[in-house]
Amino acid sequence: MEQSELPRKIFFWTLVVLFWFTATAIIGYAFGYSFSFERGVFVYTGSITLNTTPKEVNVFVDGVLMPAKALNVINNSYHIGGIKPGSYLLEVKSPGYQTWSKRISVHSGISTEFWNVILAQNSYAREDYESPGIQKFFISPRKNLAAFSQQVENDFLVKIFNPGTLEMDQVFIANDYKFTDDSRENIEWSPQAHRIIIPSIKDGEKNYFIALIDNSENPLGLKELTGHGNLSRVRWDPKNKDVLFYMSDDNLWRLDLNNIENKKQVVEHIASYDLSPKALFYFQLPEGIVYKTNFDGSDAREQITTSSPEDMNDSSYQIIVYDDDRMVMMNKNRNLYIYNKGEIDTYFHKLSVNAIGSQFSDDGKKLLFWSEREVSAYFVRKWEVQPTRAENETMPITNMSDKIENVQWTRDYEHVLFTNNNKVKLIEIDKRDNRNMMDILTLNDNSSLLVDNFTDNKLYYTEKNEQGQNSLHAIYFPERTNFFGDFFQSTTTVEEQK
Repeated sequence: MEQSELPRKIFFWTLVVLFWFTATAIIGYAFGYSFSFERGVFVYTGSITLNTTPKEVNVFVDGVLMPAKALNVINNSYHIGGIKPGSYLLEVKSPGYQTWSKRISVHSGISTEFWNVILAQNSYAREDYESPGIQKFFISPRKNLAAFSQQVENDFLVKIFNPGTLEMDQVFIANDYKFTDDSRENIEWSPQAHRIIIPSIKDGEKNYFIALIDNSENPLGLKELTGHGNLSRVRWDPKNKDVLFYMSDDNLWRLDLNNIENKKQVVEHIASYDLSPKALFYFQLPEGIVYKTNFDGSDAREQITTSSPEDMNDSSYQIIVYDDDRMVMMNKNRNLYIYNKGEIDTYFHKLSVNAIGSQFSDDGKKLLFWSEREVSAYFVRKWEVQPTRAENETMPITNMSDKIENVQWTRDYEHVLFTNNNKVKLIEIDKRDNRNMMDILTLNDNSSLLVDNFTDNKLYYTEKNEQGQNSLHAIYFPERTNFFGDFFQSTTTVEEQK
């Protein structure tokens, strides 16, 4: 009898052990644990979080496709849980798109996050706009309009183009004038996008024309309007649609187009100025200090910087201001300085000795700057989202053997667009393992212009046509995210561009 009971007991206790082992494994897995057969113990797992463009992607971990049931959608992103700590090859793929990949590290109890994964398409549907002979174009920051310049023999023309309606209107023509050769100057749109300032040159002398985009009045020449010469740096007042600022020699003036006789000198003996939404900033000579005042200069000036750049032999510093605490200064010798009153300390130092441009991110937390062959980022504020960055950190992004042009942030300010060797390239600034760099377009000319327009989610660029003239084109980039976008058909010519 006792012998017959023994197998039952063994069977019973075997079931008990299996039950407790299975229950422990299920409960442990629910709390993020996984059993390691190599080590013979339960280990606390980690996870991976991905936010991608496009939204529908295939995710591979060490070459294994993650099944749909393993991809939990949280906060419009994919979350893969229950991953043992270790090193993995993470790949994101989608039909018709280029592959994104990184060698990643997963840690116990931590989600390894990638919030800005962009896959470039293998080819894009291109929109062609009838605009032969275009030289440069400038997108309005407030409305979906573009102003572009043309040179037809001795005539200098400016036209306004509406990409939505495809309407094009000529608003300016001047004989023997040309568009300015100063790369730092653009056509300036007024705050309400009802007027533009057109920088031009004739016989080596600058002039600026003010044109209404509805053609209700003839364009006005600033030189003739003010009686001043040696004009430069003409900008609109951010709050008053018919008020502008300009420099004559090294003096700054303010002009109300509705009251021309009462033009006012705001400050004198400066190298440059910039306008924030609330104040006027200027670089005072000869000491090289930046001051702040109100738009008409009636308030007492406030000193912003306490020291000047080291190199004042070339005092041609142009300032670009984000706000009172963040600004850059660059002179013709390409010395670039950052003034950053951060959360930890105040910094004022040289970032580059060969910079040709810089651009703040929209939130003011990052600064993009570049030379002819290098692109870098400076982190103005601490960045706590993965990958974390420290305040006052400078990060090289890419270094190319050939000239880099058209450098600019993308909408997420975690990627950079630029042109190089007839290619439009996209590179991420996330340096974990490697930086994914993808080709967006192949162009037929290395002098193309490129503008990423956040207003309509299009990337505009110029390219030479069969007659050798530049014309304007656009692609949706990175892609249309509006659910209804695919139901609207474009009336422009569409062809595949790679």
